Amino acid sequence: MRLIQRPDQFCFSVDSVLLAHFVSVRKKDKIAELGTGTGVIALLLSAFGAGDITAVEKNPVMAELAERNAEGNGRQDRIHVIQLDYRHMEGMLPRGGFTSVVVNPPFRMQGTGQMNRLPGVAQACHEMTATLNDVFQAARYLLNEGGRLTMIHRADRLADIFSEAEACGMEPKRLRCVHSREGEEAGRILAEFRVGGHRGLRLEPPLFVHEQDGSYTHEMARIYGKEPL
Repeated sequence: MRLIQRPDQFCFSVDSVLLAHFVSVRKKDKIAELGTGTGVIALLLSAFGAGDITAVEKNPVMAELAERNAEGNGRQDRIHVIQLDYRHMEGMLPRGGFTSVVVNPPFRMQGTGQMNRLPGVAQACHEMTATLNDVFQAARYLLNEGGRLTMIHRADRLADIFSEAEACGMEPKRLRCVHSREGEEAGRILAEFRVGGHRGLRLEPPLFVHEQDGSYTHEMARIYGKEPL
């Protein structure tokens, strides 16, 4: 697939690729992606068999870009891009109308870390337009009973994430820690939650991105298509 990006806006990173590969795609899923950006996650999910994806994006520049990317890759029949602030979806998208929600949200709380001078990048990285609570509230609105929320986030915010999930009646079902290299602390987590799910969390093997020499691990090379799956 080919992807158009803009250097003055947020460009996708390895996080988007890892999240798309972590999502459990089922044939009859109705998927909503919150904050689609360039549309890369929706495109990857369509390649993995998803046939009904609603890609939500607040930024009109990025929404147009995501739509162009869907059309440019011949996926406009599977991916519907809608320009919408997912904090205000009532009446725009159906309550409980989706089986799966996917999100790569802003990671940093306001007042932490260095903020990018480009507004589009800053909003994608810091909780300027959507907080962690907003993400879970939006997912709970969209998901039906038994529906799944899948996300990537900073590992050091795991306690906040689990707290928000519990408040919204979502049970953590799968968790995978992502490490830059073996021997280093996890920097990211991949997590799946289920609405009304029973207790029971599966902790999956850690994912290491780089070898000690900086090259990709075999798993990452397979994810990027550089080695056979």
